[in-house]
Amino acid sequence: MDGHDISATGELVRLGLGLRHAELPEEVRTIARHSLLDWLSVLLAGWDDPAVRMLRDQAAERGARPRATLLGSAERFDPLDAALINGTASHVLDFDDAHLASRIHASVVLWPAVVAVGELQASSGREALTAFVAGLEVQARIADLVGNDHYRRGWHSTATLGSFGATLAAGRLYGLEPGALRHALGLAATLTGGLRALFGTPCKPLHAGRAAANGINAADLARRGFTAVEDIFERPDGYPALVSGNARQSLPVADGRWASRELLFKYHASCYGTQAPVEAALALRAALGEDAPAGELGVEVEPQYLSVCNLPEPRTAMEARFSIRHMVALALAGRSTLDERSFSAEALADPRLAALRRRIRVTGDPALPRAHARLRAGANRVFEADASRPEQDLAAQRQRLCAKSAQLLATRLEASAIDELQALVLAIETFDDLGRWTAALRRLVQRATLRFPNHKDSEP
Repeated sequence: MDGHDISATGELVRLGLGLRHAELPEEVRTIARHSLLDWLSVLLAGWDDPAVRMLRDQAAERGARPRATLLGSAERFDPLDAALINGTASHVLDFDDAHLASRIHASVVLWPAVVAVGELQASSGREALTAFVAGLEVQARIADLVGNDHYRRGWHSTATLGSFGATLAAGRLYGLEPGALRHALGLAATLTGGLRALFGTPCKPLHAGRAAANGINAADLARRGFTAVEDIFERPDGYPALVSGNARQSLPVADGRWASRELLFKYHASCYGTQAPVEAALALRAALGEDAPAGELGVEVEPQYLSVCNLPEPRTAMEARFSIRHMVALALAGRSTLDERSFSAEALADPRLAALRRRIRVTGDPALPRAHARLRAGANRVFEADASRPEQDLAAQRQRLCAKSAQLLATRLEASAIDELQALVLAIETFDDLGRWTAALRRLVQRATLRFPNHKDSEP
């Protein structure tokens, strides 16, 4: 390719509508299936969070036509409400996948929109999976347009840029023509929002659900003839120019990149900025045995994480997931970084964990790349970790994600039902009607409410 620049909005639409399931590389399809499994698992694990209950109560009071499934309860609500609630539930544990280059949590904005609209439109599983990939590819390139200054200024990219990805995915499933989809992206630009200042509160997972709902809303309005502008990404007063100081107004010609191949999965239930520090702490514990060395422990990270996940003394479970000190303390103490009990009031008040947190000093090192960390334990003990590289062995990734799923769902589903759910999710492309797929999921959830009464939900 010659590298010249072309009109951004039109090229994004051509990219998003031009992808075909049969032309997707097998590894891209595999990663998309893995993302779906991980997304549904963290959604079900987070379903009983108070924020999710409040959103469900609010939607029930409004009243809704039962057209899209709430995946954690088997109820059916309006697609906008279903996307909002499913998206929020899947991000409350902050345990979902991440695309580092764009700073977007991909699954929690895309799959809620894809499943809701796909169920409504009787889309095939192949169409649903392709819509997910298309949304991910487009939102990653919008992040290229906007530049890193967008995030540095305090915007939450999952909320803002994710709204465009969800719009593209929903627009594909609604069958929008290119002109209508350009207007849908303009609509999304005026609907979106989300601030990093709200990290550590229930608003962060709400951002994910809101982005998914924004995408459905924008695409649905556009298909009804609602107009916006068709050049929101390249006009001088367009979205990139307004929200970032280093934005560009044109898009580089595609170079064969698949952003989907860059998707990363978490194995610690906390902000992605804590993943490398936890891995470094685990390496220290493995090297030195059960007892952490005496004295101060230094954790060095990319400076930007100091404003993202550096709460020194977390007071709530949500804040604990944004505390490098707490997550490192858990790892050093041999405590689970996945179990909800590690984020409870009792864990936060635990004298041993509190003492470890006080010994940890977190600093920024501009030379460290994103998602890297360095842990210093005394003058001569240095442990480094890199959480920025996607897994190349997809069979190993599947095995690890299935193990994570089983652990997350052990209190909700019997072992046989977990196996059934994992097989159902990974077979999504074999379904000609996504409604049959969600119906099978509803049956599994209903069985779970009978087996585990503490998770009893309203019947559909």
